[in-house]
Amino acid sequence: MADSPTAHGLDGVARTLLTPLYARAHAARFVPESSFRDPLAADLLARTGYADPEVIRDRPNMLGGLHRGMVFDALTEAFVADHPTATVVSAGIGLCTRNHRLAERAPGVRWVGVDTAEVIALRRRLLPDEDITLRAASITEPDWARGLPGADGPVLVLAEGVLMYLAPDGVRTCLDAIRATFGPGTELAADYFHPKLAHSDRHPIVKATGARFLFGVRNGARLAQHAPGWSLVREHGVMERLNPTQRVAAYAARALTLGGRAYAVAQLRAHARP
Repeated sequence: MADSPTAHGLDGVARTLLTPLYARAHAARFVPESSFRDPLAADLLARTGYADPEVIRDRPNMLGGLHRGMVFDALTEAFVADHPTATVVSAGIGLCTRNHRLAERAPGVRWVGVDTAEVIALRRRLLPDEDITLRAASITEPDWARGLPGADGPVLVLAEGVLMYLAPDGVRTCLDAIRATFGPGTELAADYFHPKLAHSDRHPIVKATGARFLFGVRNGARLAQHAPGWSLVREHGVMERLNPTQRVAAYAARALTLGGRAYAVAQLRAHARP
């Protein structure tokens, strides 16, 4: 789809934030059996000035985005249950509203969001009064995390729908910066595609926005090995949550790739280099 002027002013990778926002706004329709709801998302979506063709609204993408969000919510809640005064850093925050959804369940958490200048400007315009520290920066720059809150305590970094758009060197720089800034014990949750999917250019969101997937790994262990000082804590399935058909496809993919996952969320922990 050709880029065109919009009220929100987003293009390329930045425009991909509209699809998960749409999914959350319509969670009651796509996952009526779930308790997941995000009333703020509907208001934000309307106020972006989005156009219908900009959003991929097929059921698989909507379900995938919602279940991915639920996995990240659960990871965040588990981390802050153990660390009530933790700092949660969303790398590529977009218009994610997790800080609002979990506010009552994580009252002592400091929330931090990082994204490109155009996205941060939009977020500040739409959510001018939220209690969050925002920084306009590229997470592929070595100093992107320097000076952010969190150096004094436990930190969870969330990279939701982000790493697949970065070149391999950019992913390595991002991981290095997180470990160097926040230190051993810091945890990272990041979703990833298998290389065969990441490099196929067949994903609907790639066709709709012009964004490209540049990075993929076989599994969470390979992601941890991508930069020194990281280890895998656990992998969390997403496709397996959607429906029986996707569950079968996910297990079939693991068999065909000898343990590789088509798509999942990896939970990593930083440690001191040997």
